[in-house]
Amino acid sequence: MAERVLVIVSIDTEEDNWHRSRHEVTCENIRELEYQARVFERLGARPTYFTTYQVAMDPAAAGVLREVGRQGEIAAHLHPWNTPPLTEAFVPRNSMLKNLPAALQFSKLRTLTLALTRAFDARPRAFRAGRYGLGSDSVGALRKCGYEVDSSVMPFVSWEDVDDGPSFIGAPLDAYRLAPDRAVTQPAAGGKIVEVPLSCGFNRGPFPIWGRVRRALDVPALRPLRLAGIAARSGLCKRIVLSPELANASEMLTLSRRLLERGVRHLHLTWHSPSLVPGLGPFTKTQADVRSLYATVERYLDRLSRLASPTFVTVSEAAAALAPALPRPEVFAC
Repeated sequence: MAERVLVIVSIDTEEDNWHRSRHEVTCENIRELEYQARVFERLGARPTYFTTYQVAMDPAAAGVLREVGRQGEIAAHLHPWNTPPLTEAFVPRNSMLKNLPAALQFSKLRTLTLALTRAFDARPRAFRAGRYGLGSDSVGALRKCGYEVDSSVMPFVSWEDVDDGPSFIGAPLDAYRLAPDRAVTQPAAGGKIVEVPLSCGFNRGPFPIWGRVRRALDVPALRPLRLAGIAARSGLCKRIVLSPELANASEMLTLSRRLLERGVRHLHLTWHSPSLVPGLGPFTKTQADVRSLYATVERYLDRLSRLASPTFVTVSEAAAALAPALPRPEVFAC
């Protein structure tokens, strides 16, 4: 009998402006969610839409999302650079939520939470930081605003060299609990926030060994030699993210097989809504690329059913299934 696995499909549902902007922000790509929703309906997927402030505040975009969101869950996605209050300097380092003062992180999260609640008549329960920029202070803000789930952690990936972002090296592969008094990679038994990490690993196991190999090949002194890229192309050590933007169906199946071998109970497939429109982001330059993204998703999910018995869930449903229940906060500060 095939092993049962929870399958999450999450979309970073955001503005068209891939290059960070506070001005002339548009949300035209959100119209493509209508076609995508028909694909999800055919596949049986229950999508989670991690949604930004700019989308919530755009009446047309919010109208589309209200309709398609009935299939799954509307969650929160915080882009610090254009979510009020905009009191910080518009510099790359400040695009990582963790780098902002704790009080400002909370204020921005409160703004986003209220915007989503008003636009969709429901308080969001789940969160993802823009650029995956989660930190311990971010966890504290999530608790204050009554969130129950985060999904910002990408195991085996460090963003430290990218605008002083977080490092997720050493993070668990399966769901765990977060607390504001420790690093976001360290499980906290009594933490009030469930972390449902993205699915990332390597084309071969054991993952910890190949993670160390890749980091050794990617130290600054060796980067001019591009050894990490050579190792990936040769198949020696390839890091794979479960995303059709970054991997083909065969690679994603390899990763899924390795994760299941390690006893991971969920697979988290993700991409960005701007990728549904050619040229808005770096992953789909042409309409053929968009068709390829959809085809990759369908091919992967079709073949996954031969590997395991998938059950589609939203990210909050996955958190409830994977982590023991704790009492919800009774009072929200935002």
